[in-house]
Amino acid sequence: MQKQHRSARAIAGIVLALASAACAQAHAAAPSATHKKAHAQERKKTAPVTGNAISLAAMDNAVDACDDFYLRACGGFIATAKTDAAHPTIHMISQQFEANLEHSFETLFAQDVSGDPELARLKTFYSSCLAGNASDGAIVKQWLARIDAAQSPAQIQDLLLALNAIGVEPFFEYSGQPDRKQWDRYRGEINNPYLFGNQQAVERTFAAAGMGQEDARRDAAAVASMVAALRKHLGNRYDADAAENPRTLAQLAQLAPSIDWPHFFEMAGAPPGGVVNLTSPAYLQAVEKELSTRTPAELRAFIRWSFLFSLRGELPSPYNAAFGDLSPALRVQLGNPVGQCRDATVRAMGVEFSRQYATRVLGWKARDAAQKIASDIKERIVAAVAGAQWLSPEGRKATADKLAKTDLKIGFPDQWPEVGSYPLDASGFLSNVLAARTYEQRRTWARVGKEHSLTAWDMIVSPWVGDGMAAARLVVPNGFPDALSNSIIMTAAYLGSPRFDADAAPELNYATFGTVFAHEFVHVAEMHMYGPDGREQELWSDADIKAEENQGQCVIDQANAHEPLPGMKLKGQRQYQENVADYGGLRLAFEALQARLGEASLYRRDASGTSPAQRFFYRFAQNWCTAHTPEFLHKVVESDSHAPTAYRVNAPLSNLPAFSRAFSCKANAKMVRAATQQCRVW
Repeated sequence: MQKQHRSARAIAGIVLALASAACAQAHAAAPSATHKKAHAQERKKTAPVTGNAISLAAMDNAVDACDDFYLRACGGFIATAKTDAAHPTIHMISQQFEANLEHSFETLFAQDVSGDPELARLKTFYSSCLAGNASDGAIVKQWLARIDAAQSPAQIQDLLLALNAIGVEPFFEYSGQPDRKQWDRYRGEINNPYLFGNQQAVERTFAAAGMGQEDARRDAAAVASMVAALRKHLGNRYDADAAENPRTLAQLAQLAPSIDWPHFFEMAGAPPGGVVNLTSPAYLQAVEKELSTRTPAELRAFIRWSFLFSLRGELPSPYNAAFGDLSPALRVQLGNPVGQCRDATVRAMGVEFSRQYATRVLGWKARDAAQKIASDIKERIVAAVAGAQWLSPEGRKATADKLAKTDLKIGFPDQWPEVGSYPLDASGFLSNVLAARTYEQRRTWARVGKEHSLTAWDMIVSPWVGDGMAAARLVVPNGFPDALSNSIIMTAAYLGSPRFDADAAPELNYATFGTVFAHEFVHVAEMHMYGPDGREQELWSDADIKAEENQGQCVIDQANAHEPLPGMKLKGQRQYQENVADYGGLRLAFEALQARLGEASLYRRDASGTSPAQRFFYRFAQNWCTAHTPEFLHKVVESDSHAPTAYRVNAPLSNLPAFSRAFSCKANAKMVRAATQQCRVW
């Protein structure tokens, strides 16, 4: 199909296992570690934030709700937020959640940990990070010296084996992934790693690591050249047609003879004589070309960069200093030791931290309340499929069946993954990090040949804090579907204050948790190339796909007409999937709330002077209150698959008749679209 980029195949790489954060938290670096005192004072001002009530201070009452509801709900916050080059975007709810999470961490460790070995280990790791130690720098120097000492191809291969063992994977990743041919098992799979090689960033990093300026510049150029060459051949593990390439060990050796495959698979514990899936033979051939044609010095530069970049959140000063101005998704919290060490704890001991946070801080009451909302919305979206008359009867039936069988993973699992028992040293942070990484790498390798359970929380996700199992990233506010298990995960942190409060009025929780959960459920409906059990199975006919494109053209046209900056319009085609999920998610959550409260109660004003419907819309908008620098907003428009937050609020609301009813908007108001101009896919 010509426009199949709007089908499930196109969004699989976005929402399968990459798990784009439901409410992205962009961590900007503070100027330096000397600001620790100022940071502590700021935390004292903002933590903890309780409940999830509507913020009157965030509002701008001078703006008419029917003219620009986003500014009405968020204008006060935007006017007072202090963005700059170091903090180009500030999200109100994320800022409040961060303060709460730090407070929760401090509260956990203030307890007597002697009776809880897991909590004691967490405290040891976190404390070792805050304390720092001269041995950390010595460990980095030892690894850098080991890299510089690799002169021959054999020595370079030995070095690559040692680095892979600690989770540093310069040229390729090997891991256990769901087997498309034997769905209840994991298989070995080789994929390209994340490749980043901005030459200026590499040069700064090498200089910080002690290299002379001329050497740093030369080696940075080599790294940038190699990254550019490899990126031309990147594979997509989510494209079944291109990514299904089973290979034996002998065949891998033919493609890339420079790699020591026998010793690598022996180290990884792979079954002898087994077959692995290679997502991109062309990429592995490109790796072979680099290994066989580059000089040892160029290869050492690339490996050195891979080591430093992989450990950028855990490196001691001065090595981390060069990573302060990377994009928010890549940088570390320089100048914020508490935040930096908390993130390091998530990466290294995420399962333990998630379990302690979920059970001690969040609790089952919040999970039960969220599960009730999730079930309500699930009923609404399954019923909504029947109203999607643009879809054929067969397509509606298959889609409704899939959605009815979608597994809801809300908050935290009942059965947690195993955790490591490796020793931890209160005075050796980096040694603790490497021990944790070694354990996690072996866990990833050990998946091969093991059972793949659709109900497990072990899929790999990529939130801002770093890749890891979903069950190890539950302190990161996140909501996402996993197509390969036909499930939706809403992490424990998304059930935490200020986004969720089990004791709050229903309209407030449906407006935050509910709209995001429904947004993710719309993604599940859109991923029609995966069946109820997560297998690849086309549920729609070509005519259904074409009909969906016709139905959704309205969404594209609305975005294309919107101008967030003077002379710059949105890219409706690229943002289509997220906009459709925004439109449908808001509608479905509101309809679920209406079914719970009843229509009469929903619009009736109470002693506060507002109705539950109005409070729902205010809370929905304030969940997205964000201040941007113009430069950052420009980047969002240019490159993000999500629209800017103002559009994510105003566009869905202007397509929902219930909004204009709630605020008695006139027919010609800016926030009201005529019935013939309203978009609805789901």
